[in-house]
Amino acid sequence: MDFSFTDPVFFEPMTVRLRPRSDAAQILLSHRLAIMPEPDRVVDCTGMDGNIESVLWFSGVHGKLVIQASSRVQTLRINPFDFLLPDPQNLTLPFQSPRSWPALFAPYLDSRPVTGKAFEAFAKRIIHLSNKETVPFLTCLAKEIHDSLAYNIREDGPPRSPEETLRQGEGSCRDFALLAMKVCQFFGMPARFASGYHLPPLSRQPPSLHAWLEVYLPGSGWRGLDPSEGVMTAEHHVTLVSSPVPHLTLPTDGTFRGSGKSSLSPTIDITSIAG
Repeated sequence: MDFSFTDPVFFEPMTVRLRPRSDAAQILLSHRLAIMPEPDRVVDCTGMDGNIESVLWFSGVHGKLVIQASSRVQTLRINPFDFLLPDPQNLTLPFQSPRSWPALFAPYLDSRPVTGKAFEAFAKRIIHLSNKETVPFLTCLAKEIHDSLAYNIREDGPPRSPEETLRQGEGSCRDFALLAMKVCQFFGMPARFASGYHLPPLSRQPPSLHAWLEVYLPGSGWRGLDPSEGVMTAEHHVTLVSSPVPHLTLPTDGTFRGSGKSSLSPTIDITSIAG
């Protein structure tokens, strides 16, 4: 990431979220963060959502900031459906949450449900098409968003509301991720926003940062769902971070002091090596 400024500015502490996580779906083999100008201090910490974040502290004023992250990741999940739902009551929706869920999953269930005629109609259509069955619900949700809404790339701004995305009939990956996340929560399924890299095996598009969602399936853990591609995630997705709050998955988060105007030139290079 190459940040340029029209006039030198002072960087406030910046949070960087570019370290791929290690979990049941992937293993981080190596990671290196190179920063120019060199910060006075780099504090690596575990954030509230369990993501590893690097907080950068600078002194002086600067007209440029370059952040380079280099990582090697081994992906493990070839079959996105390599799971079972051991409790029969979780085979259908809405989920009947255990007594421990309100305390553990409150941020992922969202106490402020989405409203709107377009959203409610869409959610009810998905539950009807899937016959209320949990796994068909997920695959139907991803496919319906992929097939019925036009995909576009919007580099700036937060994700649009689900109602706005449906009314416009189009959206970016983060718009689709938020829409799917809210539909899952609507039927009692814990869900969170995820950010990372996606490299489809036959894609002609250059690699880029991508957004999807993760849902919690009792007995099977967190599972990724990419409505932009219409699929459950597997070895072609590399997760950086996840959070029930979308803006907490931004790759960089910080402010600066000064009159300079900023511009960003991101470059991403991904090489896939068959195991």
